[in-house]
Amino acid sequence: MTHAVESADFRLSRIYAQGWNAARSLSKIKKVINPYKLEAERDRWSKGYANALRSNRQIHFSLSRVLTLPPAK
Repeated sequence: MTHAVESADFRLSRIYAQGWNAARSLSKIKKVINPYKLEAERDRWSKGYANALRSNRQIHFSLSRVLTLPPAK
């Protein structure tokens, strides 16, 4: 694996963690804005967010609750 690929993988893992932490820090379900514009980053953040909510059995999650910003022009 090249340094660039390793660096990109690490960055995506940090983005996943940010999504996870955003979901875990909520005291109740509310609408959250995904802060990323690039599709790969947006997807990774959303997966982290969704998985954190799923791991907490007390919170029922629907992807429709996550608001997303329109792609940058």
